[in-house]
Amino acid sequence: MASPVTRTLLLPCLALACAGDPAGETTADAGDTGADTTSPTPTTSAADTADTADTADTADTLLDPVDQLMRISMALRGVRPSESQLAAVEADPDALPDIVDAYLADDRLGATVRDLHNDALLVLTDFAVPPAGFLMKDTLTGLELYAANRSIMEAPLRLIEHVVMTGKPYREIVTADYTLADEAVAGAWGLSHTGEGWQVVDPPSDLRRAGILADSWFFSIHGTTVSNAARGRANAVTRALLCHDFLDRDIEIDASVNLADPNEVAEAVQQNPTCVACHQQLDPLATFFEGYKFEPIPLLSQYPIDQFAKGFFTQLLQVDMRAPHYFGTPGTTLADLGNMISVDPRFTMCAAKRAYAYFHQVDLADVPFERAADLQAELIATDMDWRAMVRQIVLHDDFLVATGPHGRKKARPGALASAIQELTGFRWRTDLSLYGSGKIDLLDDSLIGYHVLAGGIDSVFVQHPSHTYNATASLTLRALARQAANVVVEADFDEPDPTKRHVFKLLDDNDTAEAKVRPQLVALHRRFYGRLLAEDDPEIEATYQLFKTAIAQSPTQLRRAWKTTLMALLQDVRIAFY
Repeated sequence: MASPVTRTLLLPCLALACAGDPAGETTADAGDTGADTTSPTPTTSAADTADTADTADTADTLLDPVDQLMRISMALRGVRPSESQLAAVEADPDALPDIVDAYLADDRLGATVRDLHNDALLVLTDFAVPPAGFLMKDTLTGLELYAANRSIMEAPLRLIEHVVMTGKPYREIVTADYTLADEAVAGAWGLSHTGEGWQVVDPPSDLRRAGILADSWFFSIHGTTVSNAARGRANAVTRALLCHDFLDRDIEIDASVNLADPNEVAEAVQQNPTCVACHQQLDPLATFFEGYKFEPIPLLSQYPIDQFAKGFFTQLLQVDMRAPHYFGTPGTTLADLGNMISVDPRFTMCAAKRAYAYFHQVDLADVPFERAADLQAELIATDMDWRAMVRQIVLHDDFLVATGPHGRKKARPGALASAIQELTGFRWRTDLSLYGSGKIDLLDDSLIGYHVLAGGIDSVFVQHPSHTYNATASLTLRALARQAANVVVEADFDEPDPTKRHVFKLLDDNDTAEAKVRPQLVALHRRFYGRLLAEDDPEIEATYQLFKTAIAQSPTQLRRAWKTTLMALLQDVRIAFY
């Protein structure tokens, strides 16, 4: 059976893919030829399908050790394994756990932690969607618009990342007596900050020991009205941290209640049996957040903003709210709430379910209860060491299967961007500094970028990631591959020292001899897909024939031939899946 890369490389249009584009330009595309360059349907690698006849009826066939390493590295860090790590696992599959331990200490895990928890908190949105859109004035003067807004939205995720990456008990995400801030976060909310970059800083004095529950942005993106009285904010907290969504309850709306009359609604939630079932738990929980004001309006706001004022709803707005209770247990402050959440069994169970769902790319409802219970037990037994729980996830057989419902995983947009950058040095950005916005990462943005098109979320309109390889994901990968190929070919061949190049370390752009080209193709397959192939392997032969065809069409444009070849390799489905 032909391998995925063989079928991709034999597409005739790819011989015209780059058309001699200058590095980084976007004016020409393989699609301009009218030919189809879409990558094939995701499938298993050659190693996975070698024994198809023997394993066709086995739903839990494990990946071989190299593919296991590739999957774990991409899942945790968003990059390929190093050559030394590949060689170590090839020599001894039992080396895998030690490598995983190194991955769990790698700073690149932090981006995965943030991405995972944004699925729960839903705080990263387009920088121009209110209440985002903080203007660079007052205490934010001089900062870049996009970067500053991104920082403000990332603050609760940065706190969680800090807890996880420093090995602190996971409970600190709701009990920490500190917060994380950079210049933009400190400027927006009036926090103490010196120097540059993300730092551990003190929260306001009335918001201590509450972790992310003290983050002003979290309760800005999850706003409220007078009549809603922070109920939506309470549900955002329980949905994210307890996997308890009040909106999932089956209820029958009493049509006799006039929902346009705030007084009648206020009475109904306490007296009407249809309403009481939810509101007996939801309303006392919402009272914990009665000090958070409405979401700010950046155009009208002066920075820093004091987003929290105790008694804002109950005293200033005179809203009649119930005494604060956490599912029947009384409390007073957000610190009380954070402490009660941290000891609630649903907190650790939800953390286990969300981690499993993220790495396995399944819905929360599809997480097996037995596996969630095992992971919860691991989290508790290790004093809430989140990384220890994740270690159990990625080393378990159900994560390492090659076939069946837990088979191939699709790279999230951030992981795809990181993988391509690590392989080629290319990061897909656009520079809008002339318009006051600064540089924007196009795979991390949904307003003018491609984050949602590549399968990500924008936290407002799209709140569930896509794990399928659809048309927009295919087009995004093709465009990314084309841009990366253009840039790295020019940059590598302009660099006289081969050891400083990203890709082409074995030849120069004037080397066309087969004896030179084939070893370079072997190295590319090894780096991109983890496979050490012989120079006469069918995949290497297909790649070489593509390179030859490109040269034949434009004998004087040798770099164009390498761009065409590299584009084909980078849009192979094994780049998008692992």
